[in-house]
Amino acid sequence: MIEYKNVSFIRDGNLIIDNISFKIGQNENWVVLGPNGAGKSILFSMLMAYNIPTKGEIKAFGKTFGEYNWNRIKSRIGIVSSTMSRFESVLNRMRIFEIVLSGLKRSIGIYEKITEAEKKKTEQFIAQSGFDSMQYKNYRNLSAGEKKKTMILRSLITEPDILILDEPCSSLDLFQKEQILRTLSKIKNTNMIYITHDITEIIPEFDHIMMLKEGKILAQGDKKEILNPENLRALYGLDVEINNIDDRPTIRVINNY
Repeated sequence: MIEYKNVSFIRDGNLIIDNISFKIGQNENWVVLGPNGAGKSILFSMLMAYNIPTKGEIKAFGKTFGEYNWNRIKSRIGIVSSTMSRFESVLNRMRIFEIVLSGLKRSIGIYEKITEAEKKKTEQFIAQSGFDSMQYKNYRNLSAGEKKKTMILRSLITEPDILILDEPCSSLDLFQKEQILRTLSKIKNTNMIYITHDITEIIPEFDHIMMLKEGKILAQGDKKEILNPENLRALYGLDVEINNIDDRPTIRVINNY
C-alpha cells in the first residue's frame, strides 16, 4: 500500500529524515515509535504532501508521488493530528454532528448544502459509534478525549483505506487515553499508522513497529520481533524490562539516567 525508497527531507539546512526506506502492506497496522523530535510526524506529512521529500520516492496504492494526481491518493487516507488545533476557532462554533459530516465535505466547516444522503449517513455512523447521545453537543464544551474521538470519527466517515493517527493520546489523562484506544481497537477494514512516543499505547491490533531516532529507522518489522529491551535501549538510552499483559506492553526502567 505504501512504500518509501531512500527518502530524505531537509529543512533550513537540517537533515530531518535521513535516507529512509520501508513498506507497509495490506492489512498491516503499524506503530511509529520514537522520542520527540525523531521526525515521526514529518515522515508521514510527506505522504499527505504537506511537505515534499528532498530526495527519494514515495508510492501509495501503486502510484508514485509526482507522477499521479495526489489528491486522489489523499482522498483514500484519513489523518488525525494535533495540527487541527489551528482550526479551533471554527470547530468551537460547530456541533459534533457537523464536524463529523464535514469529513464527507473534506473541509473544516460546512460551506455547501448538506444532502439528505449525507445527513442520514452521518446520523447512522455516529449512532454506530455510540456517540449519538452527544451528536448535537458543541465542540467547545467537549472534554479533550471527546474532541479527539470526534476528529477520529470525522476521518473514519469517509471509509479511508489508511488512517494516520499522530499522537492522538497526547495531553489526555489515563481514562481519556483508554477511551481513545478502545475506539481504535474497534476499527475494521482500515489500515492504521499510529505515531507515538509511548509504548504503553501499543494495543494488540497493531502488528508492526517502526522505531525512529534522529530521522533514521532504528528497527522495523513484526511487533513481536522488534519490541524488545535491546531496541528500546538504543531508542531511548534506558535499560528497561518489558511485560505483556493481554498483548499490551508495559515497561519498567531498571537503571538510573
